[in-house]
Amino acid sequence: MNTNENFSLDRVRSLVAAMEQELAHAPADRPDVQALRQEIDTLKQLLASGDSQHGLVKEKLHTVRGTLQDMTARVESEVLQDSRYIAEIGRILGLV
Repeated sequence: MNTNENFSLDRVRSLVAAMEQELAHAPADRPDVQALRQEIDTLKQLLASGDSQHGLVKEKLHTVRGTLQDMTARVESEVLQDSRYIAEIGRILGLV
């Protein structure tokens, strides 16, 4: 059982679905967008595996958050509403 009350796999699933929707409209030829899509896909597969371990999900969320922060630094709000996602991932991870 997870001791972090903020960490909910349902919240993560909802966040992944929202990010996927926004990424569907992002330019496919951008390397940073492709990298984020791959990370989101990996996270989605992990969540769908049925035996999602909080530790693995948390580790992947840290990776996704880092990628979003890098994207934000390069292209402020050009592709995604990144800051909203960074904040939500931070809350899920207990960083905020």
